[in-house]
Formats: sequence, C-alpha cells, structure tokens
Amino acid sequence: MKNNKDKKQEQKNKLSESEVEGFIKKIQTKEELLNVPRTLLKKEEWGLLTILNLILVGIFPAYFVNILLISFFTELGHLWTTHLSERGRKILIDFEKEFRIGYEKEKIGDFKGAVSIYEKLVVKYKDNPKIAGIAVERINWIEKKKIK
Repeated sequence: MKNNKDKKQEQKNKLSESEVEGFIKKIQTKEELLNVPRTLLKKEEWGLLTILNLILVGIFPAYFVNILLISFFTELGHLWTTHLSERGRKILIDFEKEFRIGYEKEKIGDFKGAVSIYEKLVVKYKDNPKIAGIAVERINWIEKKKIK
C-alpha cells in the first residue's frame, strides 16, 4: 500500500492534458521558427575564404588572384621554414659573438689563433652541425689560403 506522501507526490508529478497540449504547441511553434526556408547562403557552407575569393574575382582578373594566392602561400611557407625558436636564436647569437673574436684575429694576421678559436667552436657546437660547419669551413679556408 502506498502511503499518503507517495500519493501526493504522484499527483504533483502528473501533468494535466491541457498542460501537455500547451507544451507540444510551444515546441511546434519553435520548430516553425527554426525551419526557415533554405536560401543559397543557408544550404551551402560559405567560409570566409570562399567569400573573399568571390570578392577578389569581382575586383581583379582570375589570373591575378591566382598569382596573389601563390605568392601568399609561398611567403607563408618561407616564414614557416626560416622561423627560429628563442633557444636557436640565442645559440646563433652566442656563436656569432665567439666567431667574431676569431675573425678579428684573422684581420690582424693571427691565423693560428683564429684557427684555435674556430676549433673550440666546432667542439662546443657539435650538436648543431650547420653552425659547426661554418667554423669548419673557415678553418679549411684559412689552412688552404693563409697558412702554408
């Protein structure tokens, strides 16, 4: 047997038929508002790039737009590949400072001193082969041209 509290709770939970019908009508009117007839803009996915392209084609000839896009993506790729991280930039700046000391020794004619500095750079920057390669090339150049 159900006690009085349960019976009262069931009566609270039950909705009258008029409340249910009102709720259904509310849902139907919301659906009608949402079901806007599809236009060209509604049935197609129009991205910003598509709209920009249409505007550009209206202003410029098609070949010019293609040249602009090719140039843009080429430069974007160039920026991407030449980007250095902060750590990489610091390593390069440190290398340049030390390399300059060897170069100054070359200027005054102390080629053996310059080679010793460049050799230290090769050992120090062995983890960065491109940077160490600069010092190796300079050592080879000095040995071929200056030191006999």
